[in-house]
Amino acid sequence: MLSFLRRHFCLLYVLPGLACAAPAVAQAPPVAGPVVLDVVTFQVRTDGENHKMVVTTGPGLMRVDEPDDHFSIIYNPQTDHYTGLEHSNYTYWEFSWPEVRAAVQASKRYESYLQKATLDGFDNSASDSATNAEATSPAPAPEDSGYVWNQTQERKKIAGIDCIRWTGQTASGGNVEVWCSTGALPKVQAAMERLRTINEPVALVPVRILVPDFVFPVYDALVKAGVVPVVIISGEGQEKDRFSFVASQTHEGRSDLFAVPKLYIKTTLITMDGILNQNQDKKK
Repeated sequence: MLSFLRRHFCLLYVLPGLACAAPAVAQAPPVAGPVVLDVVTFQVRTDGENHKMVVTTGPGLMRVDEPDDHFSIIYNPQTDHYTGLEHSNYTYWEFSWPEVRAAVQASKRYESYLQKATLDGFDNSASDSATNAEATSPAPAPEDSGYVWNQTQERKKIAGIDCIRWTGQTASGGNVEVWCSTGALPKVQAAMERLRTINEPVALVPVRILVPDFVFPVYDALVKAGVVPVVIISGEGQEKDRFSFVASQTHEGRSDLFAVPKLYIKTTLITMDGILNQNQDKKK
């Protein structure tokens, strides 16, 4: 199901009444000079499939690439604006998260939907950062993360990082295995916080799952315990889900990486017209 959602975005919508709009011709990207970019790569395995995810950060902008699924997302934190690039058919779409959030919150039509959903992205307050890798608090209690944690003595090097193995178990018998760095990983932690910011809006509007739901509860709990997860393995049997750090680097690039390619055609993935019209009618 997850792979289906990833690949068939044009035929899907999250909220009833959201429809595709007609395409428009894209504007040419601006001329751009060199910038310094932080690039962090992760590997995600869900539903038995591997997906590479590359998080690139430049001056005030962020880009996430999923080359296996042929799409990219550009995010402007100043305006909370999202642009999606669909490389398989050379189209792009965009949405303003504040506009979407306000429209859905004000819409009686989707009140029952919101009551069933637990969407932290609709909260106007920003999430507190949990990236203090130098914390010295003890391993978190089960009520903090849903897991009872145990630090083992097993060690190995992963992606050039010395890691120690942690295990977690839930009251219902669920297990998770996590290889953690005992030292700070600033680029990895920064990339995770950026992914946290965009994960829910992207999952809601264009139906794209960037970070599996098992990742952040585990990541947050262990960061609070003073370590940084490098590999998280969840599930039972051979088909376990996995979220892994692969590599990080800083290099010079061009800021037009954060612009829509010249030949891409605009298409509205989903439109909030139904909700917006309803809200406007209520104001009259």
